[in-house]
Amino acid sequence: MAELPSAAWLADVTRFDPPKHVAAPPDWDEAVQVLAHHGLAPIAAYNLNYRMPETDCPDFAKEMLLGFFQGISSDNVFKFVMLKNLVGSLGVQVVMLDGAAFAENLYPHIAFRPVPELKLLVPREDVPMIMEAMREERFVDVEPDEPDPEAPAVTLFNERFYTKLFTSILPNEKAMPSLFERAVAAKAYGVSVTRLAAEDALVVHALTLARHGFAVPLVQLIDLREMVKGQSPMAFRGGPGAAIDPKVVKERAKAFGAERALWAALEILVHYHPEVEEQARAMQPDLSFASRKLLETAVVVPAYDYMRDRQLKAVGKLQQLLLG
Repeated sequence: MAELPSAAWLADVTRFDPPKHVAAPPDWDEAVQVLAHHGLAPIAAYNLNYRMPETDCPDFAKEMLLGFFQGISSDNVFKFVMLKNLVGSLGVQVVMLDGAAFAENLYPHIAFRPVPELKLLVPREDVPMIMEAMREERFVDVEPDEPDPEAPAVTLFNERFYTKLFTSILPNEKAMPSLFERAVAAKAYGVSVTRLAAEDALVVHALTLARHGFAVPLVQLIDLREMVKGQSPMAFRGGPGAAIDPKVVKERAKAFGAERALWAALEILVHYHPEVEEQARAMQPDLSFASRKLLETAVVVPAYDYMRDRQLKAVGKLQQLLLG
């Protein structure tokens, strides 16, 4: 098996302000596969073709990566147009989560962030209305092949992609109404569609990573990186990527029951993207020494193996540690 590219190399080729030159990875073919596996191919494609002129990247690698860029661009536009047409003017609040909420707010180009499925937070009482609206595009309620650690209320599929409806995403159920109240409008998708407020989005994203035991595509750490930086020019209306208050982040983590999840997420982020260490440390909850050491040993250090998602089995035990 060819040697994998280092975490530092992956970070360099996926910065929004990349260096003009980066050394070649041990094997370009393997590097392309890793970039695709982790949802990083579109960013790398743009950088290696247009922003890193002094990098000696073979043409076959550039062409393969550009193929991902073009395919994901078309796929994302398709999903967003369908989202707007189906629920944009439905008259009930729909909160975009995960990639759907991040692709435009955090990234310079809509193709940079793959959106494999739509994840929507909705009021429990409005689930039947939303399901009925989505039947217009032949979405049907399905049972997942494997247990979903995020536990959506409903999983829908229309032979093109999945849409997951969530009615609760916090360990502390009592804090759920505040998420809807603070959500900000996503006007491009219609009057019904919103995104989480900046601090809420960051903590909720940490919870999402924790529910998967941090065995996640590395693009999800870029999501976290850009939210921690809070400097996205695309977030001028608020939401993920807008300027963020570390004190508020800590308060939300405590209120949501997410302090351990947030601490671990930020610790892992610093390993992969050390340039945001100062901002990340300012947002880390104050945990006991024993808790930090347990999380470091059981969660953080294992997450430095960025290909472990192919082997990870004990997600339930990690969830208990992080969210229990």
